[in-house]
Amino acid sequence: MRALITGACGFVGRYLVHELVSSGYEVLATDIIEPSPVVGSTGKGEEFGIDTVDGGLVAWPPAFPEGVVFRRCDLLDFPAVRKLVTDWNPRFLFHLAAQSSAARSFDDPKATLETNLFGTLSILEALKEETESAGKGTKVLSVGSSEEYGIRSRQEMPLVEESPIEPVSPYAVSKTAQSLLSLQYHRTYGLDTIATRSFSHTGPGQADHFVLPSFAKQCAEIKGGFTEPLLNVGNLDVVRDFLDVRDVVRAYRLLIEKGKSGEVYNVCSGNGLELRGALDTLIRKVPAKINVVKDPGLFRPADVPVMIGDSGKLRLDTGWEPRIRPEKMLSDLIVYWEHETARLFEGGSRL
Repeated sequence: MRALITGACGFVGRYLVHELVSSGYEVLATDIIEPSPVVGSTGKGEEFGIDTVDGGLVAWPPAFPEGVVFRRCDLLDFPAVRKLVTDWNPRFLFHLAAQSSAARSFDDPKATLETNLFGTLSILEALKEETESAGKGTKVLSVGSSEEYGIRSRQEMPLVEESPIEPVSPYAVSKTAQSLLSLQYHRTYGLDTIATRSFSHTGPGQADHFVLPSFAKQCAEIKGGFTEPLLNVGNLDVVRDFLDVRDVVRAYRLLIEKGKSGEVYNVCSGNGLELRGALDTLIRKVPAKINVVKDPGLFRPADVPVMIGDSGKLRLDTGWEPRIRPEKMLSDLIVYWEHETARLFEGGSRL
């Protein structure tokens, strides 16, 4: 089975590459950037291992496994996208490439919309042409976001796929448009498309401008004696439905194998995690008294106070169940950042 992954060099993309290869797929990985070398290394031939769902180890950032083909491609370059699709002729396409930060989208809404909407349009147009000429189609998983639901009350939780869509950030608008466009190409041209509304997810290797990695990195720096015991936070009263990235990529694989075309699926745990509680869990792993400081710069212009999803449709159609509990998710995060801060501060002085 041939699969094409856009955004393959990103956080989720690298995990998805490993998930697919371990499941017997041929993978073409594409991104606008070149794949970086493995940085999770001690320099002594040893790599820092992160457990996969099936008990194996993956270094972060994981190098692409042997046999994976990489092609650099800008999704806004339609001729390049069309050539990519024609050359590889994938049976499955996982569209992950995106500007993925709601907070950043307020600073650059134009780039967010261009990347997330018009990049998707390039893919769908290329696949439409290929389907019309070759007479066979590619099944597409278009990854959207729970941010599409907007601000909903606690009484509305958990959110189902039929819940109202009211985006409150340029990122959420871009993802709403991306999902609608993907489904429109199914209804109008018969493309085999599925859209997700993926709720919050994290794991080792996620950038520290996301909330839980930010907490874990700061705790690791304090624990290692590299910084003062001050921890900067934004709004801690937010509740999110978090999944571990290893459960997310397994859901994506099962969706493209078993999901129904023209449908939207929530990818979520069904449980809420308050950021204040997650922070307390991480702080308990640090043998020092930490002063938590609210930083006005970390508050969004518009924030969604609570977001919990219903994953019943995903579970029913694919048999998927989450395997990694929040406690392990948070533990793996701080272990990863303990390793990374030790590497980054290697040779530097401790306080």
